[in-house]
Amino acid sequence: MKMIPDSAQFGAVNSTAELKVARLLSAVSFDEPAVCLYSVNVPKHDYKRMSEVDFLIIFDDAVIAIEVKGGRISRREGLWAFTNRYGETTEKREGPFEQARSGLYYFRSIFSQDPLIDVAYGYLVITPDSELPSDPEWVPEQYAGPVDLTPTRMKKVLENARKFAISSMHRQPRGGSYSRLTKLLRPDFDRILSLQARSAVLESSYVRLAESQYNFLVAAERNKRIVCEGGAGTGKTLLAAESARRLNQDGRSVLVTCRSPRVAELLSGLLADTAVKVYPFDRIPEGQIFDALVVDEGQDLLNVDDVFRLESSLRDGLDKGCWRLFADPNNQAHVDGHFSEDLYDEMKSMATLIELSNNCRNTANIVLQTQLLTGADLGSPLAGKGPQVVVRQYSGPQAGAAALESYLSGLSTEGVRWDEIAVVSLCDSLDSSIVRLTSQFRRNQLIPAHATSSNKVSGSIWTAAAIKGLEAAHVCVVDVDPESSSALLPRLYVAMTRPRVSLALFVSERGMSVLHDTMSLRSYNAR
Repeated sequence: MKMIPDSAQFGAVNSTAELKVARLLSAVSFDEPAVCLYSVNVPKHDYKRMSEVDFLIIFDDAVIAIEVKGGRISRREGLWAFTNRYGETTEKREGPFEQARSGLYYFRSIFSQDPLIDVAYGYLVITPDSELPSDPEWVPEQYAGPVDLTPTRMKKVLENARKFAISSMHRQPRGGSYSRLTKLLRPDFDRILSLQARSAVLESSYVRLAESQYNFLVAAERNKRIVCEGGAGTGKTLLAAESARRLNQDGRSVLVTCRSPRVAELLSGLLADTAVKVYPFDRIPEGQIFDALVVDEGQDLLNVDDVFRLESSLRDGLDKGCWRLFADPNNQAHVDGHFSEDLYDEMKSMATLIELSNNCRNTANIVLQTQLLTGADLGSPLAGKGPQVVVRQYSGPQAGAAALESYLSGLSTEGVRWDEIAVVSLCDSLDSSIVRLTSQFRRNQLIPAHATSSNKVSGSIWTAAAIKGLEAAHVCVVDVDPESSSALLPRLYVAMTRPRVSLALFVSERGMSVLHDTMSLRSYNAR
């Protein structure tokens, strides 16, 4: 049975009983659609559902809530006693069956608002470490003990719980609700602030998560340390901000950092309504200790000196503390900062690895062209096909500037605003870029990015290192004029993955030759 998130993403789960049951449920197989959601715990926002059950199983005609209680369990004179593996005992008047019922009734109240959902509702209590005696509070179909912890017996238990739930209705449910229920509960249900909501002066906008992004947030609620790995456009910065927000909502002091001051500024805007502290890496306060650490663009900081500085800011250090590291080590690791593959492997060894598989920024045409030129895997594009990528070859700086000038004039004629345009140079410095030869630069329609805050009607000019982690609607990549592919491909990857809508490349004759050689070599090696 499909488990969401996948059990491989659980990492260090505090409850060994829940982990045991999760692995068991993953091994149960049905001949019909069935899915199990682990720890249905929806964050506390007014636009989201809020409830918690350990597991929620969805069939076509039934929903079963599962409560898991590990350790020794007893009940005397209406008072339940729970003893954990350390011998610590807690007493409660509310027992596991009442907990299961209350969790189920919440979801029932939500689902009943949809007239197309017609299912039966049932619940099940599983005690992996104790066998409960028969009791009037529950029927056998609502309980499973240690003897039921095999895939075959658990399948029978679930079938009985489902049949009992259906038989308890005054009529047979219509069923056919599996797809509607899973769509209601899975990734597109959870929304987070978009990158465009950069400051308090902008109207808040929300985006629906791709499935892999939603799985990250669910896993993050149950794991102390996470490495989140994904290509450009997979939503790492969005998730960095949202995971910091949720850690802070749990009462933790949170530090968010990255090397780029511009990305830090973006993150600060996304988290302006929280107590989260956002600092560029070189401005982290000395001596201040935080309960949790979130690092965006982590590949820029994966060297001994920088990691030591991060560790000194985190309570309990990196081996025992709470942290999330977001990184794209395969393609962005050599554009800014210093990257150690061995140190990255060490970080992954002490954390749960989550991989993002959906590209939520770039169109299909941009993803395809980037893969062809750089060999990078950007994941599955979700943004639609989009316009064709434009490639212009030029023979010299003046010809390149003329081609860029003509293209920019065309964008303006088509109604594109200048502040939606970013020109990204692959040069080390903008001083040698062809963009400085254009009339738009002379008229201040294009200005260096550090000056755009004072001129909202101008397009921005960036280096690849400066724009890393950011995005723009329309991107022109210029100065594709390298002597070798070693300097070209990392910067080209960063530049090509910034646009949300359109992309144009301005490539010198020498650059075109290098790209052809690189693609030919990659094609030969793939045989």
